[in-house]
Amino acid sequence: MLTALLLSFQRAWLTGNLPSALDAQATAAALRSTEEALTTAEAALQQTATASSSLEGVLRGERTWNGLRIEVVDVVRDGWPLLKAHNQYNNPPLPGKRMLLITVQVQKIETADNEPVQIDESDFKVVGARQEVYNTYSKETHCGVVPNALSGVVVAGRPIRGDICVQVPVQEKNFVLIYDSGVNEQPAVYIPLPEGRDIGE
Repeated sequence: MLTALLLSFQRAWLTGNLPSALDAQATAAALRSTEEALTTAEAALQQTATASSSLEGVLRGERTWNGLRIEVVDVVRDGWPLLKAHNQYNNPPLPGKRMLLITVQVQKIETADNEPVQIDESDFKVVGARQEVYNTYSKETHCGVVPNALSGVVVAGRPIRGDICVQVPVQEKNFVLIYDSGVNEQPAVYIPLPEGRDIGE
Protein backbone atom coordinates (compact mmCIF):
# COMPACT_ATOMS: atom_id res chain seq x y z
CA MET A 1 0.00 0.00 0.00
CA LEU A 2 2.80 2.39 0.90
CA THR A 3 4.70 1.61 -2.31
CA ALA A 4 1.52 2.23 -4.35
CA LEU A 5 1.20 5.70 -2.83
CA LEU A 6 4.76 6.48 -3.89
CA LEU A 7 4.10 5.30 -7.48
CA SER A 8 0.95 7.41 -7.61
CA PHE A 9 2.92 10.46 -6.57
CA GLN A 10 5.53 9.73 -9.24
CA ARG A 11 2.87 9.37 -11.99
CA ALA A 12 1.30 12.69 -10.97
CA TRP A 13 4.63 14.41 -11.34
CA LEU A 14 5.38 12.81 -14.73
CA THR A 15 1.96 13.74 -16.18
CA GLY A 16 2.16 17.30 -14.97
CA ASN A 17 -0.63 17.04 -12.45
CA LEU A 18 1.43 18.47 -9.61
CA PRO A 19 1.20 22.22 -8.88
CA SER A 20 3.26 24.14 -11.43
CA ALA A 21 5.09 25.98 -8.66
CA LEU A 22 7.13 22.87 -7.97
CA ASP A 23 10.20 22.82 -10.17
CA ALA A 24 11.94 19.58 -11.13
CA GLN A 25 14.65 19.83 -8.48
CA ALA A 26 12.22 20.45 -5.62
CA THR A 27 9.96 17.64 -6.80
CA ALA A 28 12.85 15.15 -6.99
CA ALA A 29 13.88 16.09 -3.45
CA ALA A 30 10.31 15.61 -2.25
CA LEU A 31 10.16 12.20 -3.89
CA ARG A 32 13.41 11.13 -2.24
CA SER A 33 12.15 12.31 1.14
CA THR A 34 8.83 10.51 0.65
CA GLU A 35 10.55 7.27 -0.36
CA GLU A 36 12.80 7.38 2.72
CA ALA A 37 9.79 7.98 4.97
CA LEU A 38 7.88 5.11 3.40
CA THR A 39 10.83 2.74 3.81
CA THR A 40 11.11 3.69 7.48
CA ALA A 41 7.37 3.22 7.98
CA GLU A 42 7.39 -0.21 6.34
CA ALA A 43 10.26 -1.34 8.60
CA ALA A 44 8.41 -0.07 11.68
CA LEU A 45 5.23 -1.88 10.66
CA GLN A 46 7.16 -5.12 10.16
CA GLN A 47 8.73 -4.84 13.63
CA THR A 48 5.31 -4.14 15.16
CA ALA A 49 3.77 -7.17 13.45
CA THR A 50 6.57 -9.44 14.69
CA ALA A 51 6.27 -8.16 18.26
CA SER A 52 2.48 -8.50 18.18
CA SER A 53 2.68 -12.11 16.95
CA SER A 54 5.10 -12.95 19.74
CA LEU A 55 2.90 -11.40 22.42
CA GLU A 56 -0.23 -13.09 21.07
CA GLY A 57 1.54 -16.44 21.35
CA VAL A 58 2.24 -15.76 25.01
CA LEU A 59 -1.30 -14.68 25.79
CA ARG A 60 -2.82 -17.74 24.09
CA GLY A 61 -0.77 -20.02 26.32
CA GLU A 62 1.32 -21.45 23.50
CA ARG A 63 4.41 -20.47 25.46
CA THR A 64 5.44 -18.32 28.38
CA TRP A 65 7.79 -15.37 28.47
CA ASN A 66 10.46 -17.61 30.12
CA GLY A 67 10.29 -20.33 27.48
CA LEU A 68 7.77 -22.80 28.93
CA ARG A 69 4.97 -24.60 27.14
CA ILE A 70 2.08 -25.50 29.47
CA GLU A 71 -0.37 -28.20 28.40
CA VAL A 72 -3.55 -29.02 30.32
CA VAL A 73 -3.69 -32.82 30.53
CA ASP A 74 -6.78 -33.36 32.71
CA VAL A 75 -9.43 -31.44 34.63
CA VAL A 76 -11.51 -33.06 37.39
CA ARG A 77 -14.55 -30.99 38.30
CA ASP A 78 -14.54 -32.07 41.95
CA GLY A 79 -11.34 -33.67 43.18
CA TRP A 80 -12.31 -33.88 46.86
CA PRO A 81 -12.56 -37.71 46.93
CA LEU A 82 -9.00 -37.90 45.58
CA LEU A 83 -7.69 -35.37 48.09
CA LYS A 84 -9.48 -37.13 50.95
CA ALA A 85 -7.96 -40.48 49.94
CA HIS A 86 -4.52 -38.91 49.58
CA ASN A 87 -4.40 -37.32 53.05
CA GLN A 88 -6.84 -37.97 55.85
CA TYR A 89 -6.11 -34.56 57.36
CA ASN A 90 -7.30 -32.65 54.30
CA ASN A 91 -10.46 -30.67 55.01
CA PRO A 92 -13.52 -30.96 52.77
CA PRO A 93 -14.41 -28.03 50.51
CA LEU A 94 -16.20 -25.10 52.08
CA PRO A 95 -20.00 -24.98 51.75
CA GLY A 96 -21.02 -24.22 48.18
CA LYS A 97 -17.51 -24.97 46.89
CA ARG A 98 -15.83 -27.80 45.00
CA MET A 99 -12.20 -28.64 44.46
CA LEU A 100 -11.16 -28.09 40.85
CA LEU A 101 -8.19 -30.40 40.18
CA ILE A 102 -6.08 -29.58 37.14
CA THR A 103 -3.23 -31.71 35.79
CA VAL A 104 -0.67 -29.95 33.60
CA GLN A 105 2.48 -30.91 31.76
CA VAL A 106 5.20 -28.30 31.52
CA GLN A 107 8.13 -28.44 29.15
CA LYS A 108 11.01 -26.08 28.43
CA ILE A 109 11.28 -24.84 24.88
CA GLU A 110 14.90 -24.65 23.80
CA THR A 111 16.15 -21.07 23.90
CA ALA A 112 19.49 -19.36 23.47
CA ASP A 113 20.34 -19.55 27.17
CA ASN A 114 18.36 -22.75 28.00
CA GLU A 115 18.07 -21.59 31.59
CA PRO A 116 16.14 -24.06 33.82
CA VAL A 117 12.89 -22.72 35.29
CA GLN A 118 11.61 -23.37 38.81
CA ILE A 119 7.85 -23.89 38.88
CA ASP A 120 5.20 -24.90 41.40
CA GLU A 121 1.44 -24.72 41.90
CA SER A 122 1.62 -21.30 43.59
CA ASP A 123 2.61 -19.84 40.21
CA PHE A 124 -0.93 -20.53 39.01
CA LYS A 125 -4.39 -19.17 39.71
CA VAL A 126 -7.82 -19.67 38.20
CA VAL A 127 -10.48 -17.18 37.11
CA GLY A 128 -14.05 -18.11 36.15
CA ALA A 129 -17.18 -16.45 34.84
CA ARG A 130 -17.49 -14.35 38.01
CA GLN A 131 -14.05 -12.82 37.37
CA GLU A 132 -12.92 -13.75 40.88
CA VAL A 133 -9.38 -15.03 41.43
CA TYR A 134 -8.89 -18.47 43.02
CA ASN A 135 -5.33 -19.24 44.10
CA THR A 136 -3.67 -22.28 45.64
CA TYR A 137 -2.69 -20.82 49.00
CA SER A 138 -5.44 -18.64 50.50
CA LYS A 139 -7.66 -20.05 53.25
CA GLU A 140 -10.84 -19.80 51.17
CA THR A 141 -9.49 -21.37 47.98
CA HIS A 142 -6.66 -23.81 48.77
CA CYS A 143 -7.27 -27.58 48.75
CA GLY A 144 -4.80 -28.80 51.36
CA VAL A 145 -2.19 -31.44 50.56
CA VAL A 146 -2.54 -32.12 46.84
CA PRO A 147 -1.54 -35.48 45.33
CA ASN A 148 1.32 -35.02 42.89
CA ALA A 149 1.33 -31.25 43.41
CA LEU A 150 3.14 -29.45 40.62
CA SER A 151 6.66 -28.61 41.77
CA GLY A 152 10.10 -28.88 40.23
CA VAL A 153 12.70 -27.48 37.89
CA VAL A 154 11.97 -27.64 34.18
CA VAL A 155 14.88 -28.11 31.79
CA ALA A 156 14.89 -28.64 28.04
CA GLY A 157 14.04 -32.20 27.08
CA ARG A 158 12.66 -33.14 30.52
CA PRO A 159 8.99 -32.14 30.92
CA ILE A 160 7.33 -32.43 34.31
CA ARG A 161 3.72 -33.18 35.18
CA GLY A 162 1.78 -32.21 38.28
CA ASP A 163 -1.53 -31.13 39.81
CA ILE A 164 -2.96 -27.72 40.67
CA CYS A 165 -6.03 -27.49 42.90
CA VAL A 166 -8.29 -24.60 43.91
CA GLN A 167 -11.70 -24.33 45.53
CA VAL A 168 -14.32 -22.74 43.28
CA PRO A 169 -18.09 -22.17 43.54
CA VAL A 170 -20.05 -25.31 42.65
CA GLN A 171 -22.04 -23.66 39.85
CA GLU A 172 -19.28 -21.56 38.30
CA LYS A 173 -17.97 -22.39 34.80
CA ASN A 174 -15.76 -21.01 32.01
CA PHE A 175 -12.51 -21.24 33.92
CA VAL A 176 -9.16 -19.95 32.73
CA LEU A 177 -5.85 -21.14 34.16
CA ILE A 178 -3.37 -18.30 34.63
CA TYR A 179 0.38 -18.74 34.87
CA ASP A 180 1.84 -15.73 36.63
CA SER A 181 5.14 -16.19 38.43
CA GLY A 182 5.29 -12.50 39.33
CA VAL A 183 8.86 -12.09 38.08
CA ASN A 184 9.92 -8.70 36.71
CA GLU A 185 6.34 -7.76 35.78
CA GLN A 186 6.34 -10.21 32.90
CA PRO A 187 2.99 -10.91 31.16
CA ALA A 188 0.72 -13.58 32.59
CA VAL A 189 -0.31 -16.50 30.37
CA TYR A 190 -4.01 -17.39 30.02
CA ILE A 191 -5.05 -20.97 29.21
CA PRO A 192 -8.80 -21.70 28.79
CA LEU A 193 -9.82 -24.87 30.63
CA PRO A 194 -12.21 -27.53 29.37
CA GLU A 195 -15.33 -28.18 31.45
CA GLY A 196 -13.64 -31.24 32.92
CA ARG A 197 -14.83 -34.65 34.00
CA ASP A 198 -16.23 -36.36 37.07
CA ILE A 199 -14.13 -38.97 38.88
CA GLY A 200 -14.56 -42.33 37.20
CA GLU A 201 -15.33 -40.96 33.76
